[in-house]
Amino acid sequence: MSDLKSELQYIHRTVSKHFVQTNDIGESWDMPPPGYNGHQWLRDDCDGFCLACRVLLRDMGIASRLVYCELGRSGHLVVEVQGWILDLRQRSVVANTLLPHYRWLRISGYEAGDPWREIINDEATLTLTMASLG
Repeated sequence: MSDLKSELQYIHRTVSKHFVQTNDIGESWDMPPPGYNGHQWLRDDCDGFCLACRVLLRDMGIASRLVYCELGRSGHLVVEVQGWILDLRQRSVVANTLLPHYRWLRISGYEAGDPWREIINDEATLTLTMASLG
């Protein structure tokens, strides 16, 4: 296993261990509390999980982006790092190419405030778009 994937697995496992999935009333994206290190309990939905992962990724110096997608008719948010996906619905880090039922729609920039980009949803382009823009 690559060093990057091992680091991503560690972050996914750390956040998952202290995360309780709940449903948002309304849609608000709340950052984890100041000083969050993955060992505090969080109660939120997929966006809270992604923001928690992203805090730890930034602390480790790993560039990441948020990806908005659809599963069936439901919107969903995941974190992408060089083609790897950190997702509340997955037990571990997964390559984006192994999630064919996800309909990728938009991807953020690396920094807060960066613009979001539309994703072209053809299989070859998706892999190149998500992996090579990194």
